[in-house]
Parts: sequence; C-alpha cells; structure tokens
Amino acid sequence: MVVAITKYFDWTLDLLDVVTALLCGEMKEKVFCAIPEGVEVDEDFDCFELLKAIYGLKQASRVWNENFHEFVCSIGFQVSDFDPCLYLKITSGECVLLLVYVDDVLVTGSSTELIMRTKSDLKARFEMTDSGKCAFVLGIEMVDNDSGSVTMCQRRYVEDVLKCFGMTDCKAVTSPISS
Repeated sequence: MVVAITKYFDWTLDLLDVVTALLCGEMKEKVFCAIPEGVEVDEDFDCFELLKAIYGLKQASRVWNENFHEFVCSIGFQVSDFDPCLYLKITSGECVLLLVYVDDVLVTGSSTELIMRTKSDLKARFEMTDSGKCAFVLGIEMVDNDSGSVTMCQRRYVEDVLKCFGMTDCKAVTSPISS
C-alpha cells in the first residue's frame, strides 16, 4: 500500500538499513548467558548478565523494535492504527511515512525537507546505510516504468533458485503445455 501511495502522489521512496539493528537494544529484563569458551574471568563467576541484546537471543527482535518505536515516537511519529510497522508524522500539512521491516526502513512523504530531516534524525540515533531511492527491498526489485507505474519482481530470487538446482540453462515457456 505504501508503494501505491508513493506512486499515486509521485513521492520518492528511499531505503535505509540499520546496521546491526538487533544489537542496538538495551535489555529491560535480566538475562544471563554462559561464559564463552576461551574467555578468562575470576573463578567466582559462572555466567554473564546481558545488558544489550545479542544475535540468537529470543528477545533481540522485540528489544530492537521497542527501541526503534520509542525513538520514532519521541520525534513526533505515531504508529498507524492499521499496521504496527507503519509510522506517520504530519507537520504543517506535510507528511512523512516510515515503513519498517526488522532493520529495513522505507521512507516517503510529501515534503523532501521533512524526509531529509527524518533521515537525519534516524541516522543520528542509529548507524544506518542510506541507499537513496529504493530499487531493491526484501528480495523484491522495484522498477519504475515510463507510465508512472512500478513493476515489482523477484528476478534475482528466481535466478538463485535456478542456480541452486542447476537449471540456469533451462528454456522458459509461458504455459505448462508447449503450443
């Protein structure tokens, strides 16, 4: 739906990727882990308390999401009533939308200035890579057409599957029965 809105209003759609997102959140509950082999500590210790989330921890995704949610709400965004991954900010008749999937953040809106300010705020809080105009997200390639529409395809995924099964030289047909 966000892509459709973006195309309808002729807005830009940018992609940000949070670097090591799952390591950004601070633990709110007590979680302990065994001391990794090779780490030397006093004999009095047999475990560590985790202060931050780590990869593989069940709570890591939730802790990251809470961290992101708290921050974007602190800079004026509201979570959508219809989608918990969609955040909206309306300022002086202009709006910005953030669509979040784990560590990928799509940014669009009616004001280039507001989009840039939002991206700047996010980058100041989280280490992020800014891909600019979104051309590839969640395994989906997005190609703008001359007509103003967008084609979404998974060409790379299909090519990877063909490669995995040794079928890169297969001949495509438009239906199961050759005519």
